[in-house]
Amino acid sequence: MEEGNKRSVEEQWKIRGEGSLLGKHGRGGGDGAVVGRSPRQEQGIRSIRRKLDLGDIFSNISGVMRSEIVSVVGNAPKEMQKVMKDGMEVMVKAVEEMMSRITEKDRRDSGERNAKEKRAEECMARIEEKLQRMEKRAEVALAKAEKGVKELEKKAEVGLSKVKELEERIGGGLEKVEAKVKDMDERAKVEKVEMEDKVKSVTAEVDMALGEAIRSRMKESVKDMEGKLRAAMCGVKVGNINIGQETDNKALIVRMVLGEVRKAARSGETGELDKILRRTRVVVLGKRTEVRQEGGETIQSVPILLQCQDRKDGQVLEGILKAAGYFPTLHWPEEVMDFIKGVREEVIRRGVSEQGCWIRIRPEEEEGRIRIRVDTKPKTGGRFRLEGVWGCPPLRRWFWEEVDGLYTPLYVG
Repeated sequence: MEEGNKRSVEEQWKIRGEGSLLGKHGRGGGDGAVVGRSPRQEQGIRSIRRKLDLGDIFSNISGVMRSEIVSVVGNAPKEMQKVMKDGMEVMVKAVEEMMSRITEKDRRDSGERNAKEKRAEECMARIEEKLQRMEKRAEVALAKAEKGVKELEKKAEVGLSKVKELEERIGGGLEKVEAKVKDMDERAKVEKVEMEDKVKSVTAEVDMALGEAIRSRMKESVKDMEGKLRAAMCGVKVGNINIGQETDNKALIVRMVLGEVRKAARSGETGELDKILRRTRVVVLGKRTEVRQEGGETIQSVPILLQCQDRKDGQVLEGILKAAGYFPTLHWPEEVMDFIKGVREEVIRRGVSEQGCWIRIRPEEEEGRIRIRVDTKPKTGGRFRLEGVWGCPPLRRWFWEEVDGLYTPLYVG
C-alpha cells in the first residue's frame, strides 16, 4: 500500500514537473526545449532580454514554483508531505540563489553593454559628422573640377584653332622646306665625296709622315745600339784572373788585377802596356771573389772588365792576355742580349749543332756600320769559318716588332 502510494506521488510529481513553467520553458531538455534558432531570432531574443528585467521574471518564476510545490505537497500522503516540503524548499532556495546571481551578473553585463552601445553611438555620430564634412568637401571639389574642365575645354578649343592655323602655315611652307632639304642633301653628298678625298689624301700624307718618323727614330735607335756595341768592342772581359784571396774590397781587387796583367806582359811589351793601362778603366763585375777550379788549380777570381780608350788598345790588351793563358771575351751590353740569343737560336735552326761546334758571336764594323758576325768551328779541331752576318737591332725594344726579318741574316758564309 505504501509502495503504491509512493509511486503515485512520484508519477504526479513527474507529470506536474513536465507541465510546470520550468518544464515548458527550461533549457534542460523535454518537449519544450528550443533547438535550431536562426541568427535573426537570437538577435530578437537578445533585444527582448535587454528590454525585460530578469529580476521580475525570476520573481514570477519563484512564485510559480512555490505554488506548484504547495500543490504537489498537498496531494502527497501525509507521512511524506513534511519530507517533500523540506526537500523542495531547499531546492527552491538553491534555484532562487542561482537566479539572484544571474540577475546580478545580467545587471553588470547590461551596464557594460549600455556603456559600449553609448560609445558606439558616439563613434557613429562622429563618423557621420566626418562623412557629412567629407561630402561637403567633395561637392566643393567636384564643383571646382567641373569649372576647371569647362575652362580647359575653352582653352582646348582656342588651342585647336591655333593648331589649325599653324598647320595651314606649315602646309604652305612645307614645299619650300622640302626643296631646300633636297638641295642641301645634294650639296652634302658632293661635300662628303670631296671630304672623303681630302681625308684619304691627308691620311696618306699622315701615314707617310708617320712611317718616315718611325724609320727616322728607328735609325737613330740603331745608331744608339751601334754606339753601345762600339764601346763594348773597346773592352776586354776576363774571368780567370787569380786575385789570390777571397775578398769584396773593390780597390784591392783592382790593384791585384793590374798587378797580374803587368806580370802577363813580355819584356818588350811592358812600356806599351803601362801606357794602355793608364788609359784603361778597370770595372769589377761581381760582388766578391769566388773560389773556382782553373787548369787543375784552385783560384779566387771575379769577372773583370778592362774598358780601354779605343779598339786598338783593346786588341793589344787582348793579345797580351791570350798569350799569358787568360781567356778574354766580349762584354755584351745588356740591351742586346736577347737579340744575341735569338741569333744563336737562328744559327742552330739552320743546322749548326752546339754539341759538335763552337759558336762565336762578335760585333764588327763594316763600312761605318756595326754588324753581328757569327763564326763556327768544329770542336774536333780546325779553324773558324763565317756562318752569317746580321744587322744591328734598334736600342729601343719596341722597335723590334717594326723590323722585317729581324733575325734573318744579311748574308751567309
